[in-house]
Amino acid sequence: MEKGPHLQPYGIGVNCFLIRFDYSFSPTFSLSSFQTLLLRVVLSSREARRVQLPEVPASVGQLIDILKERLELRGDFSLQFEDPEFGNALCNLMAISELPAERAVLHIMWDLSSSSVFSQDTVSVHSEDFRPSWTDSIQMNLRHVSEWPSPFPIPKFSYDVELKLCKANVTYEKSKKGLAVTRDMKMEILDKIAAAVFEIKGYPEKDELESVASALVLKYPCLKEPGSITGYEGWKASIKYKLGNYRSKLRRAGCNEVNVNRKRKGGDGEDSPFTLKKPKRGEVNDVPDYPQHHDDSTLEEERVALVNEMQKKQKNMTVIRQKMALTFSLRRREVVECQPLVSKVQERWPALFSSEEIAKEFHRITSKDLLGTFNASLGKLVPGLLKLYWSKKGALGEKMEDLLDKLDEQVSEVLLCLTFLEEYEYTSLIRETEKDVSFSKNTLVDVCQ
Repeated sequence: MEKGPHLQPYGIGVNCFLIRFDYSFSPTFSLSSFQTLLLRVVLSSREARRVQLPEVPASVGQLIDILKERLELRGDFSLQFEDPEFGNALCNLMAISELPAERAVLHIMWDLSSSSVFSQDTVSVHSEDFRPSWTDSIQMNLRHVSEWPSPFPIPKFSYDVELKLCKANVTYEKSKKGLAVTRDMKMEILDKIAAAVFEIKGYPEKDELESVASALVLKYPCLKEPGSITGYEGWKASIKYKLGNYRSKLRRAGCNEVNVNRKRKGGDGEDSPFTLKKPKRGEVNDVPDYPQHHDDSTLEEERVALVNEMQKKQKNMTVIRQKMALTFSLRRREVVECQPLVSKVQERWPALFSSEEIAKEFHRITSKDLLGTFNASLGKLVPGLLKLYWSKKGALGEKMEDLLDKLDEQVSEVLLCLTFLEEYEYTSLIRETEKDVSFSKNTLVDVCQ
C-alpha cells in the first residue's frame, strides 16, 4: 500500500455518503525527513549565531560553505556538534546524518594555519553583530619584530610638523642653521617616537635608544644640537624620559607588560623588594595584552578546559593548539609576574610540556623557529666540537672512534661527488688512500673549517 491518505466512499442512501480516511505511515525517522534545520553556531566563547536553513545540506562540506556565506567567514575550519546521546559532549561532525533532528548546536573549530576572520567588506565594524575572530585579536597583541631594526624607522609626524622639518632641512643644507623647535613640535615628535619604540620593545637598552636619536637627526639634520659631540645627546635623554612617561600612561590603561612592574605595598605597609621585570634577550612578546573580549575569568575558563582536554585518552590536538594560543597572554603573565615553580607550571599548563607546544611557545615569545635557530647555532660549533671529540677519542672508547671514522668516510664521499659536479678529474683534486690508512685527527676539522 502506498503511503499517504486514501479516500474510500460508502453509499448509505440517496445523496448521502460516508468517507473513510485510511493513512499508512512508517515510523522510521531521519534528518532528511525534516524540511528545515535550525542551528546555533558557536564562533567563540563570546560569540554565537542563530542560523535557519530551509533544507538539510547534502554533505558536511556543503554545510561549511553555507555557514561561510551566511556568517561571512573567511578561512578554513571544521565543525563539532553537541551530541545529546552523550550528554551534549562535543563530537566531530563527519556526516550530516550524525546531526540531531530539527535543531543542533555547532562549534566552529578554526584552523590556525589560515586567517579566519569575519568579512569586513559587508559588515560594519560598528555593528552589534560584528566581532573580530579571536585569531585576529591574538595576533594584534603580539609583536613580530625579533631584532632591533637598524637603522630605526622614524615614524611620520603630523602634516604641519613634517612640512616644517622639510623646509628646515633645505635651510640647513644651505646655511647649516638648525631649526628652533617649539614645545608643541617637540611633544609631537617625542610622542610619535615613543609609541613607535614601544611597538618594537617596551624596555629598550641604552644603545638602542641611541640608535633612535641618531636616526632622527640623520633623517632631519636640522634637529642636530649645536655644541653636542654627537648632535643628538639631548634628543636621546628626551626620548628616554618620554618613553618612561608613555609606559606610565599604558600602566594606567591596563597594559600587562608594564603592569607587572608596578610597585606593590607589603603587608606591613612598607615597600616590598622591587625588581624590574624586563624581557630577556631575544624575547619579543614578554607579557602581551589579553585578546579582545577576554579577561582573567574567561581565560581561566579556557585554561580549565585545556587541562580537561589534556586528561582525555584521545586528545583533540586542534582544540589544544587553539586554546594554547588563546591563553598565551595569561600564561606569560603568570610566569613573569608570579615566577612559579616548574611543578606548578606543569600542573596548570600540562600541554606546555609537549614537544610541539614547546616549539610553538618559543615562536610566540621570540618570533623565531626553535629547531631552525638551534640547528643554525649548532652548525657554528661543529669545528670546535670535532676538535673536542678527537682529543677525547681514546677516553671515550671504540664507539666514539667508530663514529668519527664514519664521519670521515662521509666527508670523503661528499668530496668525490664534488668532482663530478664540477666536471673535474677526481685524480687531480683528491688522492685516494688505502683503506687501512687512518685519517689524522685534523682531517675532518680542516674540511669543516
